[in-house]
Amino acid sequence: MTDDHPTDSGTALREVPLSALEHYAYCHRQTALIHVEGVWSESAETVRGDLSHTTVDLPGIQRRRGLTVIRSLPVWSHTHGLRGICDIVEFERGTATPVEYKVGRYKAGGPAELQLGGQALCLLEAGFDVPTGYIYSVAERRRHAVSIDADLLDRVVAATAAVRRLLDTPALPAARNDARCRQCSLREDCLPELTDGRWQAIPDLLTPRPLGQWRD
Repeated sequence: MTDDHPTDSGTALREVPLSALEHYAYCHRQTALIHVEGVWSESAETVRGDLSHTTVDLPGIQRRRGLTVIRSLPVWSHTHGLRGICDIVEFERGTATPVEYKVGRYKAGGPAELQLGGQALCLLEAGFDVPTGYIYSVAERRRHAVSIDADLLDRVVAATAAVRRLLDTPALPAARNDARCRQCSLREDCLPELTDGRWQAIPDLLTPRPLGQWRD
């Protein structure tokens, strides 16, 4: 598959990775560091995530009682310029159910749901019904149902357009510099204390000045 897909209008549409949707929902700067600058650093959390995906990252098919389960399934949307790989998709009588694995605890409305919604959008375009998806929490060892409704799909479409604009922007977004930064594996690459934009409002006291400016 090429990097760009033509839309109905004949214009090129830059492809957006499904994983970038979750990154964007978490932090715009993290998205740019990973998908524009190519920055990636491992942490205990990312290593646990890799280990939790060991099984689902191996392509395979299982069939039982009318249910077909496919691991590591590539999906894409020509309409919206999305592409990625689903951890697991379960097919039954024209219905597809994506299952996204996450190492941490499930957070309702969290960034992972946007990635799951992107997978659903791709499967809908392929002609399947996708009423529900699941986030599997490795920490909790259970699935959490996510309704694939119009609101989630609208958010996916909006986020996809926003990520595409970010990929085409040379300047990195300012850091958030909040509680999320403490858990981010890219903290040392991002330096949120220096890149959150607040330093621009602080006078540079190290800039040489004429002696008269320092006198009372």
